[in-house]
Amino acid sequence: MTEISSLIVKENTPIIDILNLFESASRNGLPKGLAIVVDPSDKLIGTVTDGDIRRAIITNGDMHQPAGAIMQKEPIFFAENLSIQEILEQLPKELERRGRKSKQFLGKIVIVDKAQRPTKVVEYHQLWEQRIATHRHLVAVGLGYVGLTLALALADAGFKITGVDIDEKKVNQLNNGESYIHEIGLPELLRENIGKNFFSSTEIPEDGDVYIISVGTPIIFMEDGQLPQPVMDYLESSLQMIAKTLSSGNLVILRSTVPVATCRDYVIPRLEELTGMRCGFDFHLAFAPERTAEGKAIKELRELPQIIGGYNSDSVEATAAIFRELTSTIIRVDSLEVAEMAKLINNSFRDYVFAYSNFVSQLASEFNLNIFDVIKAANEGYPRDRVPLPSPGVGGPCLTKDPYIFSSVASKVNLKDVVFKDSRFINEGMHPYIVDRIAERLSQLGKTMDQTKILVCGLAFKGYPETGDIRNSTSVEILKLLEARGAQMTGYDPVALQEEIDYFNIKSVNIPEGFEGIDAVLFLNNHRSFEKIDVFEMVRSMSDNPIVFDGWNTFHEEDILNAKPAVYMGLSHVSSSILND
Repeated sequence: MTEISSLIVKENTPIIDILNLFESASRNGLPKGLAIVVDPSDKLIGTVTDGDIRRAIITNGDMHQPAGAIMQKEPIFFAENLSIQEILEQLPKELERRGRKSKQFLGKIVIVDKAQRPTKVVEYHQLWEQRIATHRHLVAVGLGYVGLTLALALADAGFKITGVDIDEKKVNQLNNGESYIHEIGLPELLRENIGKNFFSSTEIPEDGDVYIISVGTPIIFMEDGQLPQPVMDYLESSLQMIAKTLSSGNLVILRSTVPVATCRDYVIPRLEELTGMRCGFDFHLAFAPERTAEGKAIKELRELPQIIGGYNSDSVEATAAIFRELTSTIIRVDSLEVAEMAKLINNSFRDYVFAYSNFVSQLASEFNLNIFDVIKAANEGYPRDRVPLPSPGVGGPCLTKDPYIFSSVASKVNLKDVVFKDSRFINEGMHPYIVDRIAERLSQLGKTMDQTKILVCGLAFKGYPETGDIRNSTSVEILKLLEARGAQMTGYDPVALQEEIDYFNIKSVNIPEGFEGIDAVLFLNNHRSFEKIDVFEMVRSMSDNPIVFDGWNTFHEEDILNAKPAVYMGLSHVSSSILND
């Protein structure tokens, strides 16, 4: 269903204006080839389709005929308080009343309010999909970052959904209206929907109809030198939980990132083995990958196209009925494997192009060039293939994992996996590269690592869009490497929860107090709050001959060098205002 205000016309609206309306509707993702005619009180009196216009033009060729002269005066419409099932039950009667024996040519149905004013349009093919899914009880298995954001977005869209997680602490927090994830808009959605459309439990409800699996698929580093391999333990546990209540007609949607062919070769056989049912006959299964960015997940759930691959067309359409309530663009693909690979391509490609920038950053350091200036010059006015900016490394729970999952797929089919392996090697290599450069500069200043105090600012794996997630964080990796060399390390993050920082055994400080007396400060993510720091006061409160490492080109190096004798370090260049340095 969709808003239709831009589809409404008056009786005197000419054909040529209606054609322009059709074109605009198509560009904006609205129902195509339909105009809704209303009287002066906005009451529905007819509809005009592209077929009506073609017949009118063929008859007399007049592009200025009014809508009232060519409209269908008895459009099929239903009251907005009717359920999908009630509409389906009444539809045959409406068709018979109009002398129409078949629904074959029925494209769109208008929904009206009590005063018969149009409010929505239903595409006929959506009715079956809505009957399959909208009224059902959704169950989100796994309430981590992906599962919780999706569950609350669906609840806000009107679905009844139960979130299930084995972590009792998380479940209790949610039931108390407390979000344990930092995400813009999430606390508000939780407060509005808890106990209404959204429920949280450690157990799978017995009356669930649609199961959405969003559990982690972490990688494990092998001891024999082989590349990391994905672990499916959480997925297996989820399948076992679901199998206990899976019943005829249910839909299973996998959202976790998995190797290509996991749905067909593992998930389906496992569910069939556990339940004795057949996929495609007793239950349906689809893969609908999560592709949102932390920090703007709610927004992207409502805007990004949703890729859906299914065991069969029924599986795809039932899944489309759910996600259509979030986003207007559904991308149906031909198989489960297409959807699985599409997700891996997105993240692995990003890791690869970031690796390119990070590699040339290391190369630029050999010439003491500011790689940000170099890339800016390369991109300026150039219409092809913009080069992304480099970073202190590529972190987070997805980009550090998915290339290895893709690599396992390549190895399984005996293809060399150098593309995925090399990108990870370069991006992970940024951590020791930065540590080595800091250590070298400290040594030149006559400071030993074991007597050095260093503050890392920005512990989350990224600063913008902001997140409090410090899993697989570049900042934490660099902090631990410096700590292993004997430095006295402290950390600061404007968003991350204290309990998560404590989990990594990081001594947390606040700023500006945390700047006092330290030998080096490293800005390792791009949180926008750092732009508001008084760098003059920051540098002056640090020890003599301090180092400011600016991993995201956030500051003006002249400001730092003019505050007092100091060293400014970017990803690939160094400037100093210390005499004889």
